[in-house]
Amino acid sequence: HVINLMIMMLALDLLVCLLGLTAALNDYVPLQKGINSPNIVLLLNDDQDLLFGGETPMSFSVDFFKQRGSSLSNFFVNTPVCCPSRAALISGRYPHNYLSTDGSGCMHMNVSNDDFQKRTIGVYMKEQGYTTGMFGKLLNPEGMIDFCKSENAKQLPGFDTWFAMCNDNRYFQNLFSVNGELWKSGITSEDYLTSLIGNNSLKFIENSVKAKKPFFAYVAPHAPHAPSTPAPWYQNEFEGRTAPRTPHYNYSATDHHYIVRSQAYLTSMIAADIDEEFRNRWRSILSVDDIMRGIVQLLDQYGQLENTYFIWTSDHGYQLGQFNIPCCKLQPYEHDIRVTLRIAGPGIPKGVEFKEVVSMVDMAPTLIDLVGGTPPEDMDGISFKDVIKNTTDKFKASEFSKSIIEYWSLGHVYRYEHYIDGTNNTFIGVRLLNDTHNMVYVEFYPNEIEHTFREYTPSEYEFYDLNVDPLQMKNAFHDSRYQKVIEELHSYLHRQVVCSGKTCKQT
Repeated sequence: HVINLMIMMLALDLLVCLLGLTAALNDYVPLQKGINSPNIVLLLNDDQDLLFGGETPMSFSVDFFKQRGSSLSNFFVNTPVCCPSRAALISGRYPHNYLSTDGSGCMHMNVSNDDFQKRTIGVYMKEQGYTTGMFGKLLNPEGMIDFCKSENAKQLPGFDTWFAMCNDNRYFQNLFSVNGELWKSGITSEDYLTSLIGNNSLKFIENSVKAKKPFFAYVAPHAPHAPSTPAPWYQNEFEGRTAPRTPHYNYSATDHHYIVRSQAYLTSMIAADIDEEFRNRWRSILSVDDIMRGIVQLLDQYGQLENTYFIWTSDHGYQLGQFNIPCCKLQPYEHDIRVTLRIAGPGIPKGVEFKEVVSMVDMAPTLIDLVGGTPPEDMDGISFKDVIKNTTDKFKASEFSKSIIEYWSLGHVYRYEHYIDGTNNTFIGVRLLNDTHNMVYVEFYPNEIEHTFREYTPSEYEFYDLNVDPLQMKNAFHDSRYQKVIEELHSYLHRQVVCSGKTCKQT
């Protein structure tokens, strides 16, 4: 009980710290609602799963969105890995449209050029009159080279305030690019990564509200990404919890592609490691819930809660022992590509679960559309504003029934004595979900080099009818009942993986 009390006191101290920025509220006259443009808080978590309880530790956030907003339960990422997915979010373009073809880039993505950097969400928000701030993880280190130079470090065009991580996998002693200057954090509890991101976000939001400027706050914590280091005050939470033992946990899928069917069974020692990772993921995400609580309370006290859109998602999902793969993402299965998307704000109905299929590439055009702008025609995604505003007469259901998947192997990646990436793990696929179909079709390619999927013939195929096989345990590619739909999905997929702008908006 004493330990629990200490944890509660430490958590309260953190919350007080987060809210300490609001000390002068009594002297401020709230902005008049309905006159200023709506604010936007975009919360992007890192590697947060949806299907194995990843939302559970964020109880404040879950309750907030349930009471004040809605969810899009069929939201998919277009690629199950960090840098390409994050680039798709901020650019509104598919990864194949900024693919590096010479082996360089950020997980194969060519993001160190004006074509990418000057066509991202911050630029478009600035055009709509917004003050903009970015806090946390923008891209992986290979994509941060321009922003983290020891001299002449720059920041991504379109952002007024900039507090960006330079390194992955460090919750203390991390290097940051801060408004054009480099700064390194320390090892004390005040240097905990998620708290730094939260406190800087709150400072920006409060300054923006005081200046009577509508703001776009892009808040991107590193949690629960490995090593999933919890805050000191949360390090003993969830003792005894274990990763879910789903039917496909420690399951040998011999009819799946090579990287899956070649997996050995998990040993008891590896299973214990998975359980500890699971607990630390939950522990680390508690601090993200503190950020959300702090932002909500701050905006409520300033009279801006009703005038702010809140959006919560993740760059991709995660796996914890499914198909004998101990951890990570990098696969085309539901646990890696289906993620949280919750939204609350002006005009968003409460308590609705939207079933339309939307994907990461649709985020940027939707954000622009929500604040009254016109999404650029060269964006590949399509705004789903009319979906979440519940104006069903303004969109066709067929526009929101498919999502494409594309992934280029990172080579041989080894975790917990298992390969989680390697040969035959470059793939493209399409997720189809409507009133009659719930399917995924995937083509795997044997090489690890960059290509546009036009030069080579697939080496393996997978197909699943998730109405019959929701955990994708039995490959149905050779089932004659599905050959017609497989042909249709193949044709659609090969149009989409070379599309750009207008040509991507086919049904």
